[in-house]
Amino acid sequence: MRTAAPAVALAVALGVAGHAAPAHADDSRFVSADDVLALPLEPVAPTVDLYTFGNGELVFEKFGHAALCLTYHARGRRPMCFNYGVTNFRELGKLVWGFLRTEQKFWVEPEPLDRMKWFYARFEDRAIYQQRLYDFDQAKAGVPFPLDEAQARELERRLLHDIKEENRYYYYDHFFDNCTTRLRNMLNDVTGGKLKTDGATEKLYPITFRQIGLNGLATWDRYLGFTEFFGGRTLDRKPTMWEAQFLPDVLRLEVAAKLGVEPVTINERKGTPIPDRGSKGHLLTTILALVFALPLLVARWRGRFEKPALIWAAVPLILWGLVTWGLSIVSSIPMFRWNEAVFLFVPFDVALPFLGERRRRIYARVRLAMVLVVSLLTAVGLFKQPLWVPILTAFLPFAILSFDLPWMRAAREPAAAAEEPARVLVPATAKKKPRRKR
Repeated sequence: MRTAAPAVALAVALGVAGHAAPAHADDSRFVSADDVLALPLEPVAPTVDLYTFGNGELVFEKFGHAALCLTYHARGRRPMCFNYGVTNFRELGKLVWGFLRTEQKFWVEPEPLDRMKWFYARFEDRAIYQQRLYDFDQAKAGVPFPLDEAQARELERRLLHDIKEENRYYYYDHFFDNCTTRLRNMLNDVTGGKLKTDGATEKLYPITFRQIGLNGLATWDRYLGFTEFFGGRTLDRKPTMWEAQFLPDVLRLEVAAKLGVEPVTINERKGTPIPDRGSKGHLLTTILALVFALPLLVARWRGRFEKPALIWAAVPLILWGLVTWGLSIVSSIPMFRWNEAVFLFVPFDVALPFLGERRRRIYARVRLAMVLVVSLLTAVGLFKQPLWVPILTAFLPFAILSFDLPWMRAAREPAAAAEEPARVLVPATAKKKPRRKR
């Protein structure tokens, strides 16, 4: 049974994909924070650039990346970037648990600009965009920038503050606290709130959180149907434009629109373009629902092998009951905790193969009623998740077990008669003669 593997992989991918630079991938990219902090501040503010990076091929590159970079005036002093997307992927078990509990630590690392551009352009073949937010010499010559010298100096102060050991760590959240939202918040603060519109007039992003995730993982389209089992209703709302700036592409566009800095492309991807649209993965999940349910229908029709078929049909029910309820209980992430699929799959389904025929039928009818209620609530819009494939997965086995239709009984009778041992009929005339009395 391999259904759980894509589910777990997608759960982690949706939560950690993008915005991440594995700490062990290329440690030579980074420099010591102490070395950066030991350098003296210059009398004038450094040049400030926002760099955003396009999507890559690996799962951890699917949603882009972003960094702020400072270029100083002293000859020989390397321009330095601040990468908030660093974590340790060596211990996958701790990573998954930390992600589910919103306890996975990420941190900021200083990284020389030349190394950063080489890594993303040559090693990962990703597009790179630059937006200059401040340049002392050009500003002195009258060129307008969204930051003045005091704001650029404040941005420098915050970045240097964050690389100190006591300040560098934070708990990662893919949608609300990642490497890009850290930069968004900082830029919004130093510009006096220019990136965030008041709530009453805040525009909505055109697609939902779920659609953003599906588009980012378009190359995994065979498995995307599984997200409808464990991805809860909080994914099915449209983020505000402020919230949508967790995506580097959206941050870049908002900086251009609200701060007036058009991006300059300094590297284009050389390889095949990475698709950002694909199927929703319903074909695979629908086929699996039929593969597990149809043998039970055939077994009940033919009156043979019903017990093995029942165990086989219960596998996805038990699996999804454990996954949906387990994530809902264990995780602190709203997209896992508030999952409407918990009304379709329950851990108690593990008892299904052990119930007698009468009790099994009663249990199946109760569970079928639950599925029909969820279907109704989904149809009228009270349930927000796209639940139709999970509904089909739960409906088929319980519908088959709930009713013993006449044509099923009729089909089973010849088989039962054929298996019944033949009886030897004794003629009525062949009676034992009574013994004579002497």
